Amino acid sequence: MKVVAVHGLPTSPRLWEKLQLPPNWELNTPLVPGLGDDGTPADWSLDLCLEELAPLADKADMLVGHDLGGVLCAMMARPGQGVVLSGTALGLYWSAIRLTTLPQVHRWFYERHGGRRFLAGGCLPEHAGSLLEAFGDHGPGWPARMRQIAKGMKPPRDLARRLRSCGVRLIWGHRDPWYPRRVADAVKRTTGGQLHWLSCGHFAPWEDPRGFAALLTGREQRP
Repeated sequence: MKVVAVHGLPTSPRLWEKLQLPPNWELNTPLVPGLGDDGTPADWSLDLCLEELAPLADKADMLVGHDLGGVLCAMMARPGQGVVLSGTALGLYWSAIRLTTLPQVHRWFYERHGGRRFLAGGCLPEHAGSLLEAFGDHGPGWPARMRQIAKGMKPPRDLARRLRSCGVRLIWGHRDPWYPRRVADAVKRTTGGQLHWLSCGHFAPWEDPRGFAALLTGREQRP
């Protein structure tokens, strides 16, 4: 089984490093373009990311996406391909995210916190320290880069409905404050997917890697 797992913002491919999959599973965890040390281009867009990531996705049996990575996986998925989404949205949510880049509010969302509030406030308290250590420092200029990425978050319309031709599963944290139950229910409804819950926050692959891997590989079913 070949799996491509795409992280979100403000994490990195390390989001998946705790997952232990069966020996016959091959896990590929690419870096989302624009989120690495080489900086974020001024014309960053989802389409530019797809140019780099799509060749990997074409060879995969399953796509797994978290947060921004879930949007990219939904855009890349082909009919019949397995898709697993966690802590993401495929509708109007991203219009609200783009509003955070406006001059009146961007200092609060980006310059003041640089993603650290999103990390520490999005998980169970016992996981905040490890998340901040792993993903809290992306180097100089990171707040401006986050804002640039947020500006470019313009997914295609009816993206969720496109996934009805795929086998969609949703693995969600019960205590995700950023993508709460109403978001999970909306993605489930529009994709026709199966929704599974874990006892964690937004960063399910990091907070509960054993539970996430069990659901991913079908070794355990949770309602």
